[in-house]
Amino acid sequence: MSQFKFGNIDKLKRNREIEGVAGTEIGLPGGISLIALCASDANPAWRRGGEDFLAELKRLSRAHASDERVKRFLAEQLARMLVKDWSGVVDQDGNAIPFSTDACMEFLIEADDAIPALQAVVYETQNFRGQRIEAIVDHAKN
Repeated sequence: MSQFKFGNIDKLKRNREIEGVAGTEIGLPGGISLIALCASDANPAWRRGGEDFLAELKRLSRAHASDERVKRFLAEQLARMLVKDWSGVVDQDGNAIPFSTDACMEFLIEADDAIPALQAVVYETQNFRGQRIEAIVDHAKN
């Protein structure tokens, strides 16, 4: 046990509740928000499947899998292990689409910027300190 009692380091500590249970809100363009868990040991789904996920991603890379195949794999795994909920996702008539793993997987495949935005957040425990993350994905301008 430490003999020192630090009073100003809370922002430097991990918040395992946010990492693995509550998630952090990732704001996307168009008023869409994804609630995502961290790819860390605090997330039970990641503890169970993270190692296999990373191994399969490496295998797909070594096999020179098509971009479409990799995107489908990422969408399925991110929807299953990391995305917990969403808001602002609507159908063509403007009706809210309820969150489900299947709907999320299709959303991640359709929304080109969603997977890179998730990947920019979920692998860093520093992003799970309680704040809302605004994900901005830059594209090369023509």
